[in-house]
Amino acid sequence: MDEAGSGVASRPGSGLITRIIRRIDRALEIAEMTIIAGSVIAMALIMVIHVLGRTFFRIGIPGVTELTELLIILITFVGVSYAVRRARHISMSALYDQLTGMARKSLLVVICLVTGAMLFFLAWEAWGYMETIQRRGRTTSALNIPLWLIYIVLPIGFFLAGIQYWLTALRNLTTREMYRSFTEKEAYDDVPDELAGQSVAPTTPAEPEPGTGENAESKDDDATPGR
Repeated sequence: MDEAGSGVASRPGSGLITRIIRRIDRALEIAEMTIIAGSVIAMALIMVIHVLGRTFFRIGIPGVTELTELLIILITFVGVSYAVRRARHISMSALYDQLTGMARKSLLVVICLVTGAMLFFLAWEAWGYMETIQRRGRTTSALNIPLWLIYIVLPIGFFLAGIQYWLTALRNLTTREMYRSFTEKEAYDDVPDELAGQSVAPTTPAEPEPGTGENAESKDDDATPGR
């Protein structure tokens, strides 16, 4: 990605730091995609095997409801970080879309900083909740799986999403372009600048060529001999 003219490229050693961040971010992205895809596939297989077993052998998978619920929790909170990284999260952009230039970029930076701070707070609270569950030794009712092994994904997901928001803010503060995430540029605008001043030229009906249309008919009438 071209960083010419950006603040990142002008500082010594900043290119190395950026490359390291990108590699770490890429490794986390691969891990998240693997967890999400694996959980979806596992959930589908569990449900199919359970239905087939109940239909043909009168025996299903024990604790299938618990397994699917735990997998949904895993997909949801791992997907939070992945959605932020790909700028696919839900956004309320009514005010944001009305701004342009530096005002729009400043609002984006503020949104990223505030949202990241809120996610770090949620990660702290979720960690405390997970520790409470671990101290109490709570497990699932059917399979006796320790709940903290699943709920540990809550603080991790919130923490990684908060990092993504702050990386987005850093990216916008150190580059001229606008980024919706650390790697995704601003993908939409109202009207491109080069098209804003253009107007659609009115269309006029084409004039008939000589020898066609009404002129041709009148000539045919003149050439017809009278009776």
